[in-house]
Amino acid sequence: MKSKAYFQYYETFETILEKIKDEAARDHLRRLIINYGLYGTEPGNLSEIEDLAWTICRELIDQQQHRREVNTENASGPRKKPTAPRMKKPTVEEIAAYCKAKGYHINAEHFYSYYEANGWKVGRNAMKSWQATCANWATRDKANGTVWQTADSETAEYEGIL
Repeated sequence: MKSKAYFQYYETFETILEKIKDEAARDHLRRLIINYGLYGTEPGNLSEIEDLAWTICRELIDQQQHRREVNTENASGPRKKPTAPRMKKPTVEEIAAYCKAKGYHINAEHFYSYYEANGWKVGRNAMKSWQATCANWATRDKANGTVWQTADSETAEYEGIL
């Protein structure tokens, strides 16, 4: 616990201290409460009655400190939602390589041109993952029976068949 400019000394502390008959022990415990409240100093050896009183007082001081920390956090204003890092716009080559690796039959140039024209948005929302969007295109095209022509050198010999 770091040093504080103040802490709240409760009337309850004095009520507890009044139960201790020995005035020297009462003053000693009062100093312990103040030192703990201000500096976080833990007391050393305590008598049984001092330990009992100390346990109650310490709990109250710790609760007070916790409330102060929570209130400080809340006073700093509303918490802002962490924003996801902006998606890095892919190149046509990156799209083609990704689709080839995943076995998607998507025309990378068409995909790039479509989203470039739409500001890389899906509906009204900024695209979060172009890879996921490729997967959605592949799923949709497979369901619709759409086959895209590619200029890939490995498939060029089959273009006439499609």
